[in-house]
Amino acid sequence: MKKILVWVMALAILGSIVFAAGSSESSTAKKTLKVDFWTAPNQGQYNFWDAIIKQFNAENVQVDGKIVQIIAQMMPETPSSEAGIQNALATNTVPAISTNINRGFATTLVQSGRIYDLQDDQFFKDIVKARNMETIIPGWKIEGKQYVIPIYANAMGYHWNAKALKVLGFSNRVPTTIDDIRTLITNFERLKDTTMKDMGISHIFLRSELGRPELWWNRWFDFEMQYNAFSQGKSIVAGDSLTMDFQASKQVFEFLGMFGDTIQMAEDPTAFEKEMVPYVVMITAPWDVAKYDASGMQYGIDGDYVYGPPIVLKKGDIPYTFADAKGIVFYKSGNVTEEMHKGAVAFVSWVYSQQRNAQTDLDWFKTTGMLPMRGDTTTNPKLSEYIAEKQILKDQAKLIPNSIPAMAHGSISEILTAMGENGLCAYILRTSALKPFSAPDATSYVEKAMGDMKTVGFLK
Repeated sequence: MKKILVWVMALAILGSIVFAAGSSESSTAKKTLKVDFWTAPNQGQYNFWDAIIKQFNAENVQVDGKIVQIIAQMMPETPSSEAGIQNALATNTVPAISTNINRGFATTLVQSGRIYDLQDDQFFKDIVKARNMETIIPGWKIEGKQYVIPIYANAMGYHWNAKALKVLGFSNRVPTTIDDIRTLITNFERLKDTTMKDMGISHIFLRSELGRPELWWNRWFDFEMQYNAFSQGKSIVAGDSLTMDFQASKQVFEFLGMFGDTIQMAEDPTAFEKEMVPYVVMITAPWDVAKYDASGMQYGIDGDYVYGPPIVLKKGDIPYTFADAKGIVFYKSGNVTEEMHKGAVAFVSWVYSQQRNAQTDLDWFKTTGMLPMRGDTTTNPKLSEYIAEKQILKDQAKLIPNSIPAMAHGSISEILTAMGENGLCAYILRTSALKPFSAPDATSYVEKAMGDMKTVGFLK
């Protein structure tokens, strides 16, 4: 009888232990705070954030007694990432936090009350100080306040086929002026049926996006980059006024039209990874460096490809360019709780803490090939040493001081779409059927573009 009683007691104790363990596991599960985070729709950027998030999640950082677990995914592009975010806000499926927000789209989010004002938050001030952004952050103000944590800046330029340049008269340098481009086009026309054909080169300029006004963000790269250089840094929109310089805009239209039928209007996404690259130049995206490294392309004027600045009107002009600069924002939405927001803040504070920020930006640099947005990129020991080892990074870094971010206007997508519809894209679709140097006067196209921009943006 005693043995039976002992066994019953043992089973009861064992049962209570199992129950307690189950309860403990259940309790632990309840204490997990899941926070959704969207990265840019770019594999390199996703890889960076995925690695960082794994480190953070392993730290078991707690907010209000709950363990924060960040869950990442690429943001949808339907048809753009901005549209994907707006759809998520409309359907209460937006994450607590995302990257990939430029100043223009951030303005749209501010005006709709969908992102947090950060300027008075201590964690924001700490990040600005840790990354030496005191002189940078004023340029990110929207309606007098701060809503974005800048992450990176891509100073846009040209990606040249170095082998083609040598044949076309540029053996030791890249073209930099309008006169250089005229020389290059002239030489191409002379050699297109002989040397160029033997090299597999069919066109000078790869830019299919010039025929598609709905891809409004591409006007940053093909129009704004050259506008900034030709206008010497003049604005396009300031407040509620269209400040775009007419003469500089006309010069951009006619510069692009000058290529005539040597512009390739069909898509060719792997063109510069081929053994025989079929084009002389395209507009560069610094985030593609890792892709070219992986394909075995050698960088430099004596290699396979080399980067160059925007074209200027005359020697001595400053090559102002467009900065594809983006950052992090925190969303306000019915599906984002206060705890989720706190968890997102805890994550970003950890990523860019005083102890981690330089390593974070170095890892970003190595993974994406893009320059981090900070005030000491060329002097911080961790970063400057890495830059010194790569000529391509030096060439990119040279453009940063003269790069200009996107306009701060809530109707940026409508304004840039209008620029293309009956303006730039319409003009290029006409000139791309003509021989080089046959482009007509662009006055009427620029006038139409500016009128439409004023209308859709309610601009003076």
